[in-house]
Amino acid sequence: MSRPASPSLLYSLRQAQARIFNTNPPGPPSNPALRTGSKVLKKRLVGPSMLQYYPPSLNLRSVLRIAPNALRPEDVDPVTRLIDPREVQRLKDVERKKMLGKGPPKKGEGRRAAMKGGKRK
Repeated sequence: MSRPASPSLLYSLRQAQARIFNTNPPGPPSNPALRTGSKVLKKRLVGPSMLQYYPPSLNLRSVLRIAPNALRPEDVDPVTRLIDPREVQRLKDVERKKMLGKGPPKKGEGRRAAMKGGKRK
């Protein structure tokens, strides 16, 4: 009849196995189920597949370094001119705020001018 192996023998066997297969060594013999995080480390990396999923975005600044006149409407044909979507959205927002009466005040009609005029009366 064979005898069961001692815990210390199994522990040394697991450590040798970890060295050979380049994996995380097991916990001490008193707690062989010690959490080592090897389950997380064995998982496939997500980064490369995520980079392949999303298309590369157009960086307008790098394009402007190559063609500095691409945004100037007087120099370039309107068909080939590049448009910055953030600037278009900003202009739309400013126009909408002006229509609602919430745009920036004209020069000399700001808060300080209103306070100054109120004190004189």
